[in-house]
Amino acid sequence: MKTRKSALVALFVLASANMLGGGLFTNTNQNPIFFRQPAQNAIIGVQGAYYDPAGLVFMNEGLHFGLGEQMAFQTRTITSSYAPFALNRESLGQSVNEYKGSTFAPVIPSLDLAYNKNRWAASLHFGVVSGGGSCAFDDGLGSFEAPMALLPAAVNTLAGSQIMGGYQADINFTGKSFGFGGQFNYSYKVFDDDFLKLSVAAGIRLNYLKNQYDGGIFNYQLYMNQMQSLLPAGTALQAVLSQILSAQMPAQMAQQTAQGIAQQLGADKEVSCTQTGFAYTPVLNAHLQAGIVDLAVKYEFRTNVTLKNETDINSTGIAAYEDGVESRADMPALLSTGINVNFLPTLRLAAAMNVYFDKDADYNGRQELLGGNTLEWTAGLEYDLTDKLTMSLGTQITRFDFGENNGYLTDSSFSLPSWCLGGGFRYWFTDRLAIDLSAFNTFYDEAEKSYTDYGNAGATYAQKLEGILPAQALAALKVPGNDSFKRTSLNFALGIVWDF
Repeated sequence: MKTRKSALVALFVLASANMLGGGLFTNTNQNPIFFRQPAQNAIIGVQGAYYDPAGLVFMNEGLHFGLGEQMAFQTRTITSSYAPFALNRESLGQSVNEYKGSTFAPVIPSLDLAYNKNRWAASLHFGVVSGGGSCAFDDGLGSFEAPMALLPAAVNTLAGSQIMGGYQADINFTGKSFGFGGQFNYSYKVFDDDFLKLSVAAGIRLNYLKNQYDGGIFNYQLYMNQMQSLLPAGTALQAVLSQILSAQMPAQMAQQTAQGIAQQLGADKEVSCTQTGFAYTPVLNAHLQAGIVDLAVKYEFRTNVTLKNETDINSTGIAAYEDGVESRADMPALLSTGINVNFLPTLRLAAAMNVYFDKDADYNGRQELLGGNTLEWTAGLEYDLTDKLTMSLGTQITRFDFGENNGYLTDSSFSLPSWCLGGGFRYWFTDRLAIDLSAFNTFYDEAEKSYTDYGNAGATYAQKLEGILPAQALAALKVPGNDSFKRTSLNFALGIVWDF
């Protein structure tokens, strides 16, 4: 029987990894213009409905409309080293496995709408604020496979001989994550003289978040050396445990105890769970214009996200997936600053910085593993080749602090430090209608994480087998391992801007 492993993601992590750009759980690439010039924090344009609402009052009076579409191609590769993997009947004795996941998000929409008159402006932004798609791991994940890989060794230890020669299973798991936000802003120009101008803005973003998990482990089997055949893992474990326990307790009690343990460690598992939540994000913003220089600062308050489960089936034994269970998956507070300088009528330079206050957010307790907050720097250049054509180039650098030994990272949900390079152009068909085309590639650092008990598999078995095996044998089930993390990301975007 050929092992089938597809779309295995995020079973043990409630909050899904960020699919787009920005912090751990915040997407900041909210417009196609971002890909060609990512330093948008002090921008004067319709995309300011998200990046800099206060700057909208400096646009020409009237109605402004922007529509964007992004397309994302991403891969995640985890190289996992764990000795029990060599017992996989299809691994040919290899204890190092490579798990590669791919993401294709063909439609990532954004909408910006602004109206300004005299000293005020009102605006609306809609976009994907977190998540943004699904991820498929066609060869599985190490942390998910580790408990299965350890079971043959545990059975052999219980039996005191090499009666089990390996394992195999069918794994099918799909995870999807989407977070949509609709942001409403009101902006006001406080003063406006010949040189110095100041505006402020306040807004609120309403967020709808949804995670969906479906799949499980099926046909989990152990290979019996003596029979030279496969046997359901639960059956094999129960038989061995019954024989061992019968010498320690009455036969009926031994059988019942063995059956209970076998159902937990060797049975097939399935889950179908949807998590949803609504949350809001207050936003404050100010913009100062002094001659050829624009300065802006924006603060997004922490978004307190509580996700509630709607579960059709959960035989995994993981309480976090039970129906009605609530979990936290906040979006952190965000401080954004930016500067734009119009050196020439045709040349503009910009720089920006973002601070994501991850340590103050609640990632279902996992934020305690972080060593510090996330920092991000962006820079961009725009040059008008003609009255109709603008070319631009930009870069972004993002730095995380994942704590000691990269403790925050997991193979099912991880970000990596990176730098990005983007470019593109805007073409004006008329004085009021333009198109934006852009591309954005991310170059990620690599990271590694070591474990004294890979996948926490040994601790799980020790808990279930305490009192059955001696302490020394239980300790031997904690086998070390290692993960190496890699990512790639390539994005394209198309947008239109229409000034009415």
